[in-house]
Amino acid sequence: MNSVKLRKVIGPIGAVLVLVMSIAWMAGLFTDKVAPHEVTPSAQNVATTWQVELSSVAKMESAPASLKARETTLISSRILARIEKINVRAGDQVSQGMPLIVLENSDLMSQVAQSKSRLASLQGSMDEAQNTLERTQNLKQQGLASNAELDQAKAMATRISGEIQAAIQGQKEAEAALSYSKILAPISGRIVDRKAEPGNMATPGQPLLALYNPMSLLIEADVREAVATRLSLGQQLSVYIDSLDMQIPATISELVPAADPNAHSFLVKADIQFDEKLRPGMFARLHIPLDEESVILVPQGLVESFGQLDRVWVVNDGQLSRRFVRLGEVYGDKVEIISGLKPGEIISPLVK
Repeated sequence: MNSVKLRKVIGPIGAVLVLVMSIAWMAGLFTDKVAPHEVTPSAQNVATTWQVELSSVAKMESAPASLKARETTLISSRILARIEKINVRAGDQVSQGMPLIVLENSDLMSQVAQSKSRLASLQGSMDEAQNTLERTQNLKQQGLASNAELDQAKAMATRISGEIQAAIQGQKEAEAALSYSKILAPISGRIVDRKAEPGNMATPGQPLLALYNPMSLLIEADVREAVATRLSLGQQLSVYIDSLDMQIPATISELVPAADPNAHSFLVKADIQFDEKLRPGMFARLHIPLDEESVILVPQGLVESFGQLDRVWVVNDGQLSRRFVRLGEVYGDKVEIISGLKPGEIISPLVK
């Protein structure tokens, strides 16, 4: 009976011991381990060295900017009519006065014809009233007409004269409305957007086309107030267009005197020279020179990058040890070290 109880106790204890031994083996308790330490290459791997020094550079601030057109317009109809024809599409170059859109104008042509017909009728009535007035004046001189008849003839001529003037104005209005059925280009430039198609109803004020003058492109940038206060009209700056990998000169033409209270920045506008590659809305960077500063510059070839980390090899007593650094701006073949190195230290590439 005792042996049975002993076997029942030994079984669970053995299972626990086996489990503990397995965990210890997986944790590496039965293998030799090397304590963690930084491995430094031997002295014979030290190649060309570079002594860290301070260099004086002209700092440059890059302000996000965009290309915009100074002369831009949204083309719309001045009358309510159905679109009959659109002669241009986005990207087309147009000249001032070129017909862009033709609206349905049959009703307007009828109004012009009616106004001309009414004016012709009134001109005939006016001729008759003038003849009647002359005859009445002659008869009055001969004593054969009364003052009342003369006054009536004068009133008739005056009334018809007024109706003629009103008819002339009505004809001008009808002709002006008819001219609105053909929409012309207000300026020379390029079509950037077509917002309607033939068959659509054009309503007054509804944009149909967007047009801009490519010769009037400029740069607009929001510059922080600490830098914007140093700028002046006519100052020469440089602009970099990322998408075209192009750097162009720019001249400050306008400094908006009111700052954005939320961003604490000023709007700066700068004129640029015409280039057919440039388009409104392109992203650009406005480079603004600042004061000279003393910074640490090292050759880019001495910096190793691993994902988001950058490091250099520092020489200490003939041995190389790695040092992680934070990089800044690039100046030619050198890069700025913001933190991680001090003047007087020596760095070297790792020779494997």
